[in-house]
Amino acid sequence: MGALLMAVATTFFDRLGAGDVPGALALTTPDFTWTVAGKPGQFGLAGVYDRDSYVAMLQRVGASLPAGPRVEVTSVTADQDHEVIEAHVTAVSASGADYDNALVYVFDLDGGRIRAVREYLDTIHAAEIFVA
Repeated sequence: MGALLMAVATTFFDRLGAGDVPGALALTTPDFTWTVAGKPGQFGLAGVYDRDSYVAMLQRVGASLPAGPRVEVTSVTADQDHEVIEAHVTAVSASGADYDNALVYVFDLDGGRIRAVREYLDTIHAAEIFVA
């Protein structure tokens, strides 16, 4: 069962990377949430997003990283209900600054679908790159 679950989270990232946001969201439950670590007053992307606000947040990320992020999955650990993905994310910001961050994503799974994701990253570096 672990391989099936790993396929769900990595397929989610594959679809996002291809610009297929509807396809990525098709892998989620109706009550899907995405949480970005940090304090909202100090890091503009921090907070909890439902489906609609998640899409809006992705658009904000896209404005900050016009060529898109390059996500290299470096580690995957899974059980029946959770998957933890470590990734190295690089990009060039709209202002030409290099973005280079290590991230951890914790996926909560429900019936083979993604119910919630918690994203952990260097928020100080990210705040230097992402427009509020």
